[in-house]
Amino acid sequence: MDRTARLREIVARAKTLPFFAPRLREVSPEDVSAEDLSALPLTTREELTAHFRAHAPHGGFWRDDVVQLHLTPAPDIGRMPEYLTRRDLEAQAAAIARHLARCGVGRGDRCLVVLSYHLLAGGWLFHEGLQRCGAAVLALGPERAETVAEIARAYGFNVLVANPSFARRLGEAGARFELLLAAGEPFSAVPGYREGVEAALGGTALDAYGLSETGIVAAETRERDGLYVLEDACILEVIDPVTLAPTPDGEKGEVVLTSLTREGLPVLRFRTGDLTLKGSRSGRTVLPRGVFGRTDAMVKVKGVKVYPRELLFLLAGTPGVNFRNYQLHIRRGEGGSDVVTLRLEGDPATDTRELGERIRRALGIGMNEIRLEPSVTGELVVDERF
Repeated sequence: MDRTARLREIVARAKTLPFFAPRLREVSPEDVSAEDLSALPLTTREELTAHFRAHAPHGGFWRDDVVQLHLTPAPDIGRMPEYLTRRDLEAQAAAIARHLARCGVGRGDRCLVVLSYHLLAGGWLFHEGLQRCGAAVLALGPERAETVAEIARAYGFNVLVANPSFARRLGEAGARFELLLAAGEPFSAVPGYREGVEAALGGTALDAYGLSETGIVAAETRERDGLYVLEDACILEVIDPVTLAPTPDGEKGEVVLTSLTREGLPVLRFRTGDLTLKGSRSGRTVLPRGVFGRTDAMVKVKGVKVYPRELLFLLAGTPGVNFRNYQLHIRRGEGGSDVVTLRLEGDPATDTRELGERIRRALGIGMNEIRLEPSVTGELVVDERF
């Protein structure tokens, strides 16, 4: 694929659509390239939902070449539509098929897809890519774990496409798969999660990242050395969520996506709110730690930018802790230094030394105290320094 040519075609179409027309009035398609998106404005999900609320139901995106429609839950408007053209479906399937081939999936594999095929895009994101690389697919969709396990055993399916939490339930129900293609939930960024799922299924589990608005945009290979960006599916940037400037490789920031598989509803410099850091390996863009938090509560502590929601992924792999209930308490210590206490809801007898080391490595700073309490409520961050 000529990525710049495809991008310019999408920008040209966007200029004819009510949502983008005023935003792109001064932008020519020739102003952008796959290497330079600076002429394009950033967009947010909130701006899109506001547009659909004001211009329901189709927001001016409907065109006669739309061949597939998905609906995804959206605040304030209930559901937001997503539109795909035949070219979108072809580009999406080709990008995913190329990735699956790198993972060794192809002719002779029998693939069971239990992601939704109904309102949401989940199952479709993998289905056509699997078929294109020669695999056989059963579009089962959501079903009871016992039913899926029975079907898997009876018909010899060796590849599973599922949310990791449901995949684990399938393993507990007796299903076994050589390979899990996991998506839809935090997975590889949660310490210990992959190991538990693999033990239950008896096979290898690979992670993938994407949005309903964009499809799959980054995924692991069998080397499991990070999520590689599907270059023919999107252009991925990482920006500082405050300054909006690009972050250097290896520095945390917000994922911004421009899709090359969405002309029906263009996705141009879309701010995801997801936290990552990127690097480069063998000429490809890679997310070494995947996506590991949200950027909507950043605070600077001990001179380091800390994203408290990143802790959710670290805590999820800690026994004896309710990973959903925690609080960062920050105050000034003697000499003006920052003192940080992490309050956790959980068993006070839990040994937190290993957790403290994981947090130090991930955030770049250590906690002065990790305190386990029967209940933790209130704001995510309590900052008493100012």
